[in-house]
Amino acid sequence: MPADQPTDRKPGEISSSDREALKQRADEIGSKLEGAKKRREGTSTAGRGAAMGRGMRAASELIAGVIVGGLLGWYLDKWLDTKPWLFILFFLAGTAAGMLNIIRQANQEKTPPAPSVKDDAED
Repeated sequence: MPADQPTDRKPGEISSSDREALKQRADEIGSKLEGAKKRREGTSTAGRGAAMGRGMRAASELIAGVIVGGLLGWYLDKWLDTKPWLFILFFLAGTAAGMLNIIRQANQEKTPPAPSVKDDAED
């Protein structure tokens, strides 16, 4: 609105058309929010459980790799009297193996199944 036109509104007041537009927009946002809440309620329990299972599996893969590598290195160090070199080596190898298993698991879950191939004769 140009500054030279007189208005009968006080500063900070909203016109009735602007007020209606804001009310309509708020109602639209509210309905979208309710729809999103309903969609989330339907899948939250199953999705959350599956995600928690994947997380627990990833944590156990990493912990198992570290523990097995560390114990194997410790035992070999004790047996061969090479302290602490084999412990360090096998600890790092176990950590790397655990991380590699997590990466493999993540790649396997995100890769979609391969589409089936049809012969040209069937078409």
